[in-house]
Amino acid sequence: MAAAVELSGVTKDFGHMKALRGVTLSFGRGEKTSLLGPNGAGKSTLLRIVAAQMVPSSGSVRVLGYDAQRQREDVKRRIGVVGHRSFLYDELTVLENLRFYGSFHGSTQEDYDRVIALTGLDRWRDVKAGVLSYGLRKRGDISRALLGDPDLLLLDEFFSGLDVETSSSLAQHLKRLDDKTIIVSSHSPEHVQSFCTRTVYLRGGMVERDVGPT
Repeated sequence: MAAAVELSGVTKDFGHMKALRGVTLSFGRGEKTSLLGPNGAGKSTLLRIVAAQMVPSSGSVRVLGYDAQRQREDVKRRIGVVGHRSFLYDELTVLENLRFYGSFHGSTQEDYDRVIALTGLDRWRDVKAGVLSYGLRKRGDISRALLGDPDLLLLDEFFSGLDVETSSSLAQHLKRLDDKTIIVSSHSPEHVQSFCTRTVYLRGGMVERDVGPT
């Protein structure tokens, strides 16, 4: 399987604190991987480096064939990111939010209909984001991240704060994205085991275990 993401000897220091300590990993195209570990394990830092939002202290990172340090804008155009905080505007409906973000990608109404259908938001397309439940808002963020048809989705602590039923529903929607490479960080394996085929355990900024296909 061709690699979508390759990290080699990646470190990240914040002053005297070492967030990542020589991480070497490869993620195959189309692979669904969960990053598990306690708070401070380095999960969010690793995802931000892959997303070209943060520069590593040392090591190399290639994302979809691009150097994540030297070709950051190329990387950002090819990926979708959902972080801790929602980027939907409360006063806009789901569809209006998608049209706003889609304007940066040259998206069409067909694109909006496609991502809404993929995330099961048809009933809520004309509802303002500010009144959506937490789970529905997460679906809206996935829809936003899918605009531009990215090859790679990075989901940081995506299931945090969700109940079991909502987590299960969102996992099923993610499972339908069989052509996407997905890396999702989480504290709890039960949230991701239904759609991820590989699990990487981080602890203290290092890879503790790597289980599943590569």
